[in-house]
Amino acid sequence: MVFVGSTRKRYVIGSKYLSHPVVNALTDKSAGNRTAVVKCEVVLFDHLLWMLENGDPSSLSLDSLEELADLYVF
Repeated sequence: MVFVGSTRKRYVIGSKYLSHPVVNALTDKSAGNRTAVVKCEVVLFDHLLWMLENGDPSSLSLDSLEELADLYVF
């Protein structure tokens, strides 16, 4: 389970997404073992999940993943 944004909207996402490098870069794991806080706006997190589900993973380089994380974090 992750809580997103300043409103702490609750998401239940699969480990496939939770272990993704971009999500890891946005996640504050100090919230606990089973929960995490993602430091970005809810609408951006929705977009990120859509991109992860529908995008081509081979098109993302390490540099572009870091740029995405920088864009999404608040």
